[in-house]
Amino acid sequence: MAPDRCSICRRPFSHQWCQKCEIEAFKRKFRTWTSGNTMIDGMIQDTQLRAINNLSYLEWIPFENIVQIEYRARGVFSVLYSGIWFEGPRQKWDDIDGYWLRKGPTECALKKVENFDQTTSQEYLNNIMRYSQCFQGNYVVDCLGITRDPNDPPGCYMFVMKLCEENLYKYIDKVRGYIRWSDIVIILRKIIDGLKRIHDNGLYHGNLHGGNLLIENIPNIPGGVDIRISDIGLYGPVNKLASDIYGVLPYVAPEILNGNEYTQASDIYSFGIIMWTLSTCMLPFEQDSHDSGLATRIRSGLRPTITNNTPRAYSTLMKRCWHQDLNQRPDVTELRDIFNNNPILNLNNDRVISERSTVDNRSYIHAFYNGNLINF
Repeated sequence: MAPDRCSICRRPFSHQWCQKCEIEAFKRKFRTWTSGNTMIDGMIQDTQLRAINNLSYLEWIPFENIVQIEYRARGVFSVLYSGIWFEGPRQKWDDIDGYWLRKGPTECALKKVENFDQTTSQEYLNNIMRYSQCFQGNYVVDCLGITRDPNDPPGCYMFVMKLCEENLYKYIDKVRGYIRWSDIVIILRKIIDGLKRIHDNGLYHGNLHGGNLLIENIPNIPGGVDIRISDIGLYGPVNKLASDIYGVLPYVAPEILNGNEYTQASDIYSFGIIMWTLSTCMLPFEQDSHDSGLATRIRSGLRPTITNNTPRAYSTLMKRCWHQDLNQRPDVTELRDIFNNNPILNLNNDRVISERSTVDNRSYIHAFYNGNLINF
């Protein structure tokens, strides 16, 4: 049985986390490390001083502790690598010897971002601090810390995250014609659980689309996959303006395209488009140019065409999520209750039938599914 009192101060604690003693331990180590950037040092320290468990803060990870680094992909605002963090994150408190045991070699994704400086990056870092309580745990991609390759130019840093090999786009390409409605409901339930964690903290994701939903293939669990939300508070360039809109156009709510502020209801709109993506095994508006014309039509009420084989209960809920009036959309708690408790959504094991043409070269050069600046 896990101890219920701190072995140092003997105060009661939960989940082997004594906030008072951990904060003091963090403070003692502040002088033993630096990122080389006072803003980043302050941001990491802030997450540690506010940590409520061992899954709610960032660490500075010396670059030499990460091995087998490989290039993976280039995005619009970042470059993605993979590597192995030799020590791994803290995992379990050893009450006998009085220290944290680390997980050991851990596969990681390394998201490199550029242009950190003292004048343009503070809002980006402030956003990370706001979202730090949602960085680790079930249904989200664990963000473990920050590192820097000393051979990189000044201003380049890497966020160290759990490695997931697939996103939702790759997944639906793989399972097209072989995914069941019952599996879709399981996947959506996991997305809702992750989104609820974000919304319950008074936050919103702000850039929810298939590229930010990462898949782990897990044998012997319902649906065969685990799905995690990524890029929580970490999207766009580090010098982005508060007024800028970043995202994938088909997933961006009409009120955002009209210049209104982002809300939790805007995440629900994106969730509705994700429902459509799964129900068709297609990408929304993939044969349209993602330009000002499409944005105007979405603002006017255009939505993807619902396929004929979509169950009525599913399509009804999907249309509620992408309703033009954000006040008509369900909130995340209602959605969770619907997916967990509503027998109408206990769908059968029939396979989804994709209506995509068999002649599909996926060469729609003006359709973009990586997050980008939407400036029209």
